[in-house]
Amino acid sequence: MDTVMKVFLILLIVTAGYFLVHRLLPFAVTRIGRLFGLSMKATPLTAKRILRFKRIKRGYWSFVAITTAFALSLFLELMVNSRPLYIRYGDKIQMPAVAEWLNAWTPLKLPEAARASDFGLVGDAEVDYREFARWVDDPQELIRDADEIEGSIAGDEVRFREMSAEAAKRDGDVYDPASPLPAFKVEEYERTRAKAARLRSLVPLFSSGDVAIVPALHPFSPTEQILGEFEGAPPHKAFTPGLPLLGTDADGKEVISQLLYAFRTSFLFAVTVAFIGFSIGISIGAIMGYFGGWVDIVVQRIIEIWSSIPFLFTLMIIASIKEPNFLLLAVMLVVLRAWLGITYTIRGEYYREKARDYVQAARAIGVRNAKIMARHIFPNALVPVVTFMPFAIVAYIGTLVSLDYLGFGLPPETPSWGALLRQGRDNISNYPELVLFPILVLSFTLFSVVMIGEAVREAFDPKMYSRLR
Repeated sequence: MDTVMKVFLILLIVTAGYFLVHRLLPFAVTRIGRLFGLSMKATPLTAKRILRFKRIKRGYWSFVAITTAFALSLFLELMVNSRPLYIRYGDKIQMPAVAEWLNAWTPLKLPEAARASDFGLVGDAEVDYREFARWVDDPQELIRDADEIEGSIAGDEVRFREMSAEAAKRDGDVYDPASPLPAFKVEEYERTRAKAARLRSLVPLFSSGDVAIVPALHPFSPTEQILGEFEGAPPHKAFTPGLPLLGTDADGKEVISQLLYAFRTSFLFAVTVAFIGFSIGISIGAIMGYFGGWVDIVVQRIIEIWSSIPFLFTLMIIASIKEPNFLLLAVMLVVLRAWLGITYTIRGEYYREKARDYVQAARAIGVRNAKIMARHIFPNALVPVVTFMPFAIVAYIGTLVSLDYLGFGLPPETPSWGALLRQGRDNISNYPELVLFPILVLSFTLFSVVMIGEAVREAFDPKMYSRLR
């Protein structure tokens, strides 16, 4: 696929992502809400805040960029994958990348790998999709590959006889170069010749056009080691002709795919932790602020004790017993830290709001405490939650990157900015780009989220012209 076509497809995908997130999704949510009898019209105050947020261009366009990028990252298996979108061999059709995407986001367990025996090749290993694509483009490559395979037999036989002669000389024996090969070598060469013959037999079918393959837009996976594809040992330099654009890391894994998948992992982790942590913190802070008295005092003492638990040391102890994964890290961060900060903020909001006249009126007519807390006070205490959420996401992204850098984060096979930074540190003299590229992507992500938080804070400021303007 030439560069112009790739650029066009990328622009088309980004445009589709924008319309999906900022046009189709709001329309669908509004329609569904109205079907359930909900009033989906914003209050005048909320509408004014949204309008003010859109006028703050640096925050609004950062919000558009980040949300569009995250929405597209949910479909990375269909765009950035060494497995193809579609592969056909005669009547056999399979969609490995689509199956991998469905398995990642649904309970389905579809077969992802296209087996060699199902696509005209020998063995049950997964098809080498790059070779298959090369054969589809030029069926004569099958003959050249078969010749190369058969030609390797003669060289291997020479090396084997030289090693046998050296071994016999060390043992004081005499080796006869004309002696027959051992049985295991004869069987190995027979298998090799059969593989070459099989490739030659595929030429008519590939020439007839009864085979096809549609690779992903960027045909590399973040966990794929492409050691045999390029000359030299990894890491491979960025912007080198014939290599992936940003090169490979020390394990031979392509860098762009790792950066993109790591963005999805980091952002999803931060949003998950922030949402769950804020939900717990809002509930506890609401109880403290609304009931006050001994309830407030007891919970405050518990929080003070709990907040003294060292997060990193606790994680190191657990990591020495069990390797952390996405779920375990999220749970630990939520339990140990994520709910603490917002708790005191919501506590103060509820203390202030419960003294207002509308709360006293609701109590007077017999409204239950739970309903007063959820239906009456909570909407008026939501401003700090919306304001602090982007900054919390920034903090949790930084936490995950730091843990991965130190080796206490996600498993080694998981794409991670922190793991790339650690590799860059080990190869900083010769391959500084392994540090530069993760830092650039991380900086752009954090900068955009901070701009969103700053714009939200300004938009929700009760003064029209706040200090931030």
